[in-house]
Amino acid sequence: MTIYTGVLFVHAIAVLVLAAGLTVEAWMLFQLRRASSPGEVRSWTTPVPGLTVASISSLVIVYVTGAYLTESLRAWEFAWPRFAVLEIILFAVLGALTGTRLRAIRRLCNSMREKESDLNARLRSPLLKILLNIRIWIVIGTNLLMAVKPGFAESLSIVVASVLLGWVSSLVTLGRRGASSTARAGSR
Repeated sequence: MTIYTGVLFVHAIAVLVLAAGLTVEAWMLFQLRRASSPGEVRSWTTPVPGLTVASISSLVIVYVTGAYLTESLRAWEFAWPRFAVLEIILFAVLGALTGTRLRAIRRLCNSMREKESDLNARLRSPLLKILLNIRIWIVIGTNLLMAVKPGFAESLSIVVASVLLGWVSSLVTLGRRGASSTARAGSR
């Protein structure tokens, strides 16, 4: 095994850990939206600190190993690696926003000084779902950049499409949830 293949292996594992973190976050958000008591919310927000550490560590490893692999290929002169770095930065910023909101929910649940309706409003905020979906599509877009290795215009299109697809897909799923909630309420 060469150094390049070893770094590539570590890079792939870090991407898998990042994808697993997104999966855990999606499941956690699904359960938080269904939680009926502060105790349930507390149990589902318990993994937030560990999830944060795993996500940040994976993202740093993806960045460092990706930079090494790009340097090894002498590919920095192309557009796609620079756009991949842009997507990593965007992922990190959106992840930080999500983490801030989840930690606030966790603190609110632990203190319970505010009303339960305030907690429910934060749990059902569409922003958490929007940020998650955009980050999922950013990972997909970054993989597409690495597979296709497009020029500037195509790379820019992939980044913009990733963000738009994440946003639109979250609106579609939010709309579906709203329609099914309305149907259940009407049948009572």
